[in-house]
Amino acid sequence: MSNTPYNAPEYGGIEIPERLKEITAAHERLRAEAAGLTEQDARAAIELPGWTRGHVLIHLADLSRAFARQARYAVEGRTVEVYDGGRPTRDRRIEELHDRPVEWLREQLEEGLTALEEAWAALGPDGWDLPCAYRNSPLFATQLAWWRETELHGVDLGAGHRSEDWSAALCTHVVTFLQPRLPEGTVLVAEDTGQEWRKGSGEGAEVRGSLRSLAAWISGRPHSAAPTTTAASLPELNAWP
Repeated sequence: MSNTPYNAPEYGGIEIPERLKEITAAHERLRAEAAGLTEQDARAAIELPGWTRGHVLIHLADLSRAFARQARYAVEGRTVEVYDGGRPTRDRRIEELHDRPVEWLREQLEEGLTALEEAWAALGPDGWDLPCAYRNSPLFATQLAWWRETELHGVDLGAGHRSEDWSAALCTHVVTFLQPRLPEGTVLVAEDTGQEWRKGSGEGAEVRGSLRSLAAWISGRPHSAAPTTTAASLPELNAWP
């Protein structure tokens, strides 16, 4: 029996089946959006600085394969690096492969998504509690990370999915996970849900907006309505945790 609070507020307050349902829907969107991209589309710059859609496609392809491998090894009672060679390998592959033909990028994404779906389908009832190398955490951490990655990078693709479409559960998790990005003393207030987050105990700016606008802002993604703040401007965010 698992002792992990899979439905804890910091994980979006939902159970695993609902989270996996959102991930499955994200996979379907990614496949459909990738299928519609032309060579010109794949080379186009996106709002993520320095990246094109091609960067997003190869990153998601590689990460889905990496997380599938985390699951396969975890079932065998073993751990393995997320990427052979660590973060430098991840970054090098993205830079070397993002401008490959879009059909090849689509094939890579499909292989990765399929591998992850198969690896997760093979997990037993306590599979999400198995240790893995990703953040030296239970395998459940890869589920949360992939939920974030598919939704945030789904917006980056600029093919129809927007931060306004994110679920309340995803937004709650994103804001909580990214709290370390806030300057000390910052308070976030979701005006539509009443949720509040405070970074530390110091005196800092208050940032208010809808839950989705707060999640978009703290994750560096666009939203139709930017949050407001008691400071002269929105606080400068720290590095990604």
